[in-house]
Amino acid sequence: MSLYQTQCHETKTLTTSAITTLQVPTGQKLQSVALAFFTSAGALVTEAQIRAEIGNIRLAINGKDIVNASVVRLLDIYEMLSTRVGRPAGVPGMVELNLGRLLFVDPVARDFVGFGTSDVSSIQVQVTAGTLSAIASCQVITQRSPVNEPLGNYVRTINYAQSYNGTGVHTADTLPRDLDSSYLMIMANTGASGVITTGEVRVNGVTVTEQLPLGANILFNANKGFEQVTGYYMHIFTDGLVSSRLPMPGVTDLRVLTGFSTDPGAAGYDLTAMTLITPNAK
Repeated sequence: MSLYQTQCHETKTLTTSAITTLQVPTGQKLQSVALAFFTSAGALVTEAQIRAEIGNIRLAINGKDIVNASVVRLLDIYEMLSTRVGRPAGVPGMVELNLGRLLFVDPVARDFVGFGTSDVSSIQVQVTAGTLSAIASCQVITQRSPVNEPLGNYVRTINYAQSYNGTGVHTADTLPRDLDSSYLMIMANTGASGVITTGEVRVNGVTVTEQLPLGANILFNANKGFEQVTGYYMHIFTDGLVSSRLPMPGVTDLRVLTGFSTDPGAAGYDLTAMTLITPNAK
């Protein structure tokens, strides 16, 4: 059954430089978990204000990280999905957290990676504020499908910081290789001031994506229906089908090689990964 029930949940006042935790009730299957950001007058803020004033967002189910990334990364992923969601940019005041389901084209595939809650005892969203000016409060809003299922399959969106400040090719080989996981996307950002020219992915010494110029990568991603967002090199392993992904069973060595013509800056750069978790896969 595809009729969703939309529910508004806890609202909390945000404080500059503080982490605020919002509780999300269990029940049914969560298809969308969204955050709404408001001014003190109760109006939705702009996307630019969210980008400027909010830092990291963490969604945890039973204490396990499902989303842990900066709000900028989450908004940029939503823009990457513009052909999937019908928006050329983000929605003012709103941030979607279950971005993984939007990678898929088929509604059945999207429902496949909702968050079942029959075996879930706690769902929490943590919002880290920066310096607040326009933003006063935040609310969780969910859409649920009326089914009783355990957590099961879901997509994890996690940011992994990379300590590198130089030019040339940087190799990252510490991304997780969990047996129940498959990578749908890994995107490298340029850092504070970097320029990325090439990207490459190797699995167990086999080249999955050969050292590819950014322009060619943009073309192949566009062929799959994904928009290029400025400031990233995006390795997208899915074309919108659940069957197209980079599975980790049997993988002992995963390497993401990113070529910088200009260094990313003292803070390094990030790899943000979207990973399909299928705990019951054989």
